[in-house]
Amino acid sequence: MSVDNPDKTVFRQPINRGDGTVVRPMPGGRAPSNQASPPPSMQQPYQPQPAQPVSMPRANVVDNFSTTSGLNPLVNAAATLLAVFSKTRESLSHPNVGSLHQQLDREIKTFDMKARNGGIKEDTVMVSRYLLCTILDEAVLNTPWGAESAWNQRTLLGIFHKETAGGEKFFAILDRLRNTPAENIEVLELIYICLSLGYEGKYRVVARGRDQLEQLRDDLFFIIRSYRGEYERSLSPCWQGLANSRNTLLNYIPMWVVASVFVGIMALTYSGFRYWLDESSYSVSQQLSEIKSENNQTVKDLPSAN
Repeated sequence: MSVDNPDKTVFRQPINRGDGTVVRPMPGGRAPSNQASPPPSMQQPYQPQPAQPVSMPRANVVDNFSTTSGLNPLVNAAATLLAVFSKTRESLSHPNVGSLHQQLDREIKTFDMKARNGGIKEDTVMVSRYLLCTILDEAVLNTPWGAESAWNQRTLLGIFHKETAGGEKFFAILDRLRNTPAENIEVLELIYICLSLGYEGKYRVVARGRDQLEQLRDDLFFIIRSYRGEYERSLSPCWQGLANSRNTLLNYIPMWVVASVFVGIMALTYSGFRYWLDESSYSVSQQLSEIKSENNQTVKDLPSAN
């Protein structure tokens, strides 16, 4: 592998003095100083092996990043690499670039193993690994500390795929896979996440590249949604209210008993009101009867007209 990198998609980003983000290496990741790395030309292409799971301590940059559940097992397997990409591209310094390189090398192998154990097809795993190596190399080489390091002489893409740069091939893969979304939906979702996290590739040096990249990302979103369907708009789709666990009296009394009691109360109320009304109107009836009797007597006492 040549030291020179013909890919023009990688440039150093301007330094933002206000950003204090630092990508820290993981403990125990420093290689022994007395071991010399073999020349790049002697490196053998990476051959996936059913090795034991690689134990890799979590770095500080990924403590708050978790995608351990979801529809896409490919994205779940790549969670750590995606988190490192997101944090690395914004960092200003790194105390040990060689240690970071070794850690990412191990983590890519771990991703390879997790994806295969999750039932992902071989060709899908290889394509996804190519994409992840591409974005990680760009994230490092576009930082001030990465551009001044020897990373360009031994990129992740060169180790695993024997290529120097993938800034253009990344989008060539996207153009090919988007024609058959049903067969490649996992990889398309992985690409969408990479673009959302800030990967630019060849569009970094193209006129109005950000606008084109935004349009490409929107188109990819609609392709994914047309296959996956409308996304869940509820904040918590599986939410359920707290059930009423109190044992109330109504839970043990049949409804017909409640209805009978209600009818009985209404009947008693009606009877009581009827009795009260009769008692109240009795004196008035008596007075009316007396007035009527007096009127009749008065009429009888009047002299009859001849």
